[in-house]
Amino acid sequence: MDRLSWPRNGVAGVRPRTRRGAHALALVLAALLTAGAAAPALADILIGGVAPLSQPGDVAGGQEMKWALEQAVADLNGKGGVLGQKIRLVFYDTQNKPDVCASVAKRLVQEDKVAAVVGEFHSGCALAQIPTYNQAGTPVVFSETYNDKITAGDPADPTLPPNPPTIFRIAPTSTYYSGFIADWVVNGVKAKKVVQVVDTTDYGVGAASAMKEALGKAGVSLAQVSVELAQPDYASIMSRLKNENPDADVIYYDVSETATAYVVMQNGIDVGLSNSRNICVGNPAMRDAQSFWRAVPNGVGCLFQLVGLTSTQFNEQAKSLDQRARGALGHEARNYAFEAYDSVLLVVDAIRRAGNTDAKAIVRALEQTSLVGTQGRYAFTYNSQNPVPKDKPGWLWHQYAEPPLQLLEFTKKGQTSEEAPTVWPASRQTQPGKAYIPPSR
Repeated sequence: MDRLSWPRNGVAGVRPRTRRGAHALALVLAALLTAGAAAPALADILIGGVAPLSQPGDVAGGQEMKWALEQAVADLNGKGGVLGQKIRLVFYDTQNKPDVCASVAKRLVQEDKVAAVVGEFHSGCALAQIPTYNQAGTPVVFSETYNDKITAGDPADPTLPPNPPTIFRIAPTSTYYSGFIADWVVNGVKAKKVVQVVDTTDYGVGAASAMKEALGKAGVSLAQVSVELAQPDYASIMSRLKNENPDADVIYYDVSETATAYVVMQNGIDVGLSNSRNICVGNPAMRDAQSFWRAVPNGVGCLFQLVGLTSTQFNEQAKSLDQRARGALGHEARNYAFEAYDSVLLVVDAIRRAGNTDAKAIVRALEQTSLVGTQGRYAFTYNSQNPVPKDKPGWLWHQYAEPPLQLLEFTKKGQTSEEAPTVWPASRQTQPGKAYIPPSR
């Protein structure tokens, strides 16, 4: 028999069975491939992050916010992410330039197609982004933006309607923030005249307006001046303020960008605008005492408004983030680090409760938030199911209603923020009844 011929009865049997085996193997492989195609790996859930990493933005603030956003994402992914998927941060430098801010918003929405957006340091930048988010229906939790218009809207601007449906905020508003200082001025130190230095940003405009309204009601005299950010020297402006207001009781350096705020403060001290006869108040970045003393070595007796809590008031989440900041950044976590971190927790918690990344579902879940973050329990009291009453300010819409605030004072040179006593509110005073403590110079 020819070796290449095969009997009809298949006694040799090899070739027919090989064909059947190959066919069966092919079917198995096809089934496996089909099963694999039916269950692809789940894509990451994208969350947009925004903050300034370039001037004229607050670079130090933006860098710390970015770091905190990344920490939150890493912590959540370490616990399995959300809905069985990993979270990925898509971050852009907004530079505190309105055109860049608007462009970044469009890119996040149209190209990256993020599920939500978190962060931002500057009010003007947030206001430039909001029209895009409103149009796209993108959920946003702004972290460190104070201007009332962000959640209240602006009657003069049709792109900023009241009650923006997808915009949330966890930082204090300008009115809330200024109202706290005004309360200390009127009821704490009972000042008769205040000098307020603000900047020309949207934050500064809102802060000046809020302070004017608050002190006007109390009959306190107020002198105000606006300065441009990132200038090398403000001594001439501070000298003029000194000459025009020798009877000022409080000098409030209410400048939003940290580096500029410190230059303005030191200039004010150098020319004698701030002196032993009045009280100086700076910005929240003074929480980083090491940086403050390096930039303002003569700042003994200055107060700063702490947005957030002191280390003795931290919960375990805050302690963890603060410890990591000290190791990675070389200083304690500032208020905007806690806010940035918590903004990620809030949107991811909303996605988890929504059960998907549908924008409307996320917004509904955010409106029902009850979540403990580094700064306490978050809730957005006024929302689509519970509108802001007519007798309350419109900025309460989608607003964390009671962000923690307190006034601390550096009573000794080189003092840390942990050592600085709390002078306001009265319920937290380190020395009861003392809204100002004469410093040891």
